[in-house]
Amino acid sequence: MNWFVDLLNLLIIVGIGFDVYAAMEIRGAMLQKINPKILIPTCLLLALIQCIFFFGGYFITYEMVQHDEVRDASTLGFGLAAIIYFLLAVRLIHKALRHDDIEEKREEMSVKYYVLIILAGAIYTLLAGLASGLMAANIWLMMLFTVASTIVVVSMGIYTGYRYGFASRPRVYVIGAVLLIIAGLASLLSAFI
Repeated sequence: MNWFVDLLNLLIIVGIGFDVYAAMEIRGAMLQKINPKILIPTCLLLALIQCIFFFGGYFITYEMVQHDEVRDASTLGFGLAAIIYFLLAVRLIHKALRHDDIEEKREEMSVKYYVLIILAGAIYTLLAGLASGLMAANIWLMMLFTVASTIVVVSMGIYTGYRYGFASRPRVYVIGAVLLIIAGLASLLSAFI
């Protein structure tokens, strides 16, 4: 069962990654040039921010479970995970259907923009940490997932946007939403079976 918990938590991180990827794709499409001297520290900083929010949520619920303040923590964790999946899926579908006018302009890489993008979705990372703590997920494995996925989606989003623009953004949102809905249903089944 522990592998299933880790898989569900990985899917939460992947769902958050789809959102970050699409946002980074837009930023990448507007770059004049990709500067690896800025990209690498930016990826590491964004991964650190994601880890702080994830660990913060994990620590809160893990401590509550350790002090027996939560009854049936696993069921509550699976239920919370399902809610997170469905909220993220709704957010991604909304973003896919919404047609924002994006002012296309060339700009230099700026760490500030990327940090703001991560902070906008940090509530989902915090909630993912809360669910993981309730399900007693392996914190080190989850941190590894978080760091690796953040670095990969930020880099891929920026490079894809830079090279191809941001036309694939709605498809990325829909694919992410479908995966999250499937994971949410699996999580609900686990909570109540």
